[in-house]
Amino acid sequence: MSSRTRHLIPVILNVAGATLLTAQVSTTGPRYAAPTGREIVKSHANDFRDLLDRFSRDRETLQRQFPSKMEPKRIAGLENFFKEWHRLLLEMDFNQMNRSGKVDYILFRQKLERDQQQFNDDADHLKTAAKLLPFIEKITALEYEKRAQGKYNPQELAPRLEKLSQDIDREGERIRKEVMESRRHQKEHGPDESAERIFKTAEEGCRELQRVVDNWFNYYRGYDPLLTWWITAPSKKLSTSLGAYADTFKPDPKTSSNPTQKAPPKDFNSENHAPPVGAEHLTSLLAREMIPYTAGELVEIGKKELAWCVEQQKKASNELGFGDNVTAALEHVKTKHVPPGEQSSVIRRLALEAIDYLEDNALVTIPQLAKDSWRVGMMSPGRQRYNPFFTGGSTISVSYPHLDMNHADKLMSMRGNNPHFSAATVHHELIPGHHLQDFMTSRYNTHRGIYRTVFWTEGWALYWEMLLWDRGFPKTAEDRMGFLFWRMHRCVRIIFSLGYHLDQFTPQQCVDMLVEIVGHERTHAEGEVRRSLAPGTPVLYQCAYMLGGMQFHVLHKELVTSGKMTPREFHDQILRGNRIPVEMVRAEISDIPLSRDYRSNWRFAEQFKKN
Repeated sequence: MSSRTRHLIPVILNVAGATLLTAQVSTTGPRYAAPTGREIVKSHANDFRDLLDRFSRDRETLQRQFPSKMEPKRIAGLENFFKEWHRLLLEMDFNQMNRSGKVDYILFRQKLERDQQQFNDDADHLKTAAKLLPFIEKITALEYEKRAQGKYNPQELAPRLEKLSQDIDREGERIRKEVMESRRHQKEHGPDESAERIFKTAEEGCRELQRVVDNWFNYYRGYDPLLTWWITAPSKKLSTSLGAYADTFKPDPKTSSNPTQKAPPKDFNSENHAPPVGAEHLTSLLAREMIPYTAGELVEIGKKELAWCVEQQKKASNELGFGDNVTAALEHVKTKHVPPGEQSSVIRRLALEAIDYLEDNALVTIPQLAKDSWRVGMMSPGRQRYNPFFTGGSTISVSYPHLDMNHADKLMSMRGNNPHFSAATVHHELIPGHHLQDFMTSRYNTHRGIYRTVFWTEGWALYWEMLLWDRGFPKTAEDRMGFLFWRMHRCVRIIFSLGYHLDQFTPQQCVDMLVEIVGHERTHAEGEVRRSLAPGTPVLYQCAYMLGGMQFHVLHKELVTSGKMTPREFHDQILRGNRIPVEMVRAEISDIPLSRDYRSNWRFAEQFKKN
């Protein structure tokens, strides 16, 4: 008998009192091993496409196999997953890779490290919350037994389920007292966000277990008549017990003891803004994005670039006949808006002007399908509250007055989206900005989508504003005022967003900065800050525009201004390289030394020069 045949001989497993028949499915959870062997390692030396796809698919599949995100088996399984992939990377011969392979290796190693650190942080939290659910493995055992196609003894299973319900009810009484005591303490001494986060996770985990029980019961209900007869009542009781246990952690909105209940905002500062993250967390986030600066240094860079913008604005203001009175010049430009109903025509004209300029000057390859596949849509009044300007991609969403808006908001929408301001943003959102970006990255090096970084995405679009300025694309003083308005906006974004997270500014001070320094309409400034500081918005998102743009601008100087590449070659290679940190774009298309343990070291701001 061959070893393969012996391996397939059925085995009888006994788990948690249930007798199971022959099975090849593990009753203790999935097991994982990363790809191994010289052939696999060698085959990915220069092309990481399949390897990264394997990583993503294996991770997704592995995580789906665990009934509960809080069970110890899942945490141990994912710990092993990361360990296996680190082992695989160490087996690969870095020195035999081509430059693109080395770039992918470095990026994948760094991603693996980041993901593992994030998992470790999450795992610590889940382990703490899991202590509030001591019955997790007794519930998940039911799912593993079902997968193994076990044959239950109904008369043994029913009392097992009843006892489990009783244990959960008894534990629920004890936990309820602890939660009530915590809430009482919070009412007297202030909210405990850490405790509430644990309670919320425990509630979610318990409801997840309730779904496990319901799905398990429905699998047998009606299909196994004898088993159904015995376990219907105990299963329903078990589900009810889990639901009641989950309710233990849920604050009662009807009581004043609810520490998570927020009063209606009294002013802009009291709206639902994300809390400041602090300097240490900012440093960690910047390292992930391969930006070798501190937050404080970046604020100073923002101030320096803002000063240049102010000087350029004065020049444009003088051209318009307003002397150094930039406020008056800006007011003049804002009044040159078009009537409601005509904005989409302006957008189309500006988009086609930009495309013609790019092609006439051989700056970037624009596939015909990309030119033909963008559309114009109108931003709803609700969305304009958070985004009072444009968003891009295959559809450019345009903010402009809507019938349902109040009169003051209508006027501000027209003033803030006048054609001269829009001259700097339409190409940012469409071509060569986000639409061309999306078009090309969906067709080239698509495996790099897992490295997606806002410094590449928004930096590329902002870089074109810089490059077109350098090339004299904005012909009139009004257009130059529009270009400078948006560049100042990006400088102030660095200052206010990082300053807020360094706990230097309040949300209202951020709004005032946009109004008083940049010249925003107040409603627009509030929408900008509301979106920037909203819970869930990436902390570095707002500063990524200007900083990413500066990186691309410096790289253009190194490779195009120096004569090493043509503009079209340079821009095409960036787009086809997909969304990776700009420092690694530089590493891929230049000849800087690369090592297996490469770390960010490009101090690009010192090389940034403006025309």
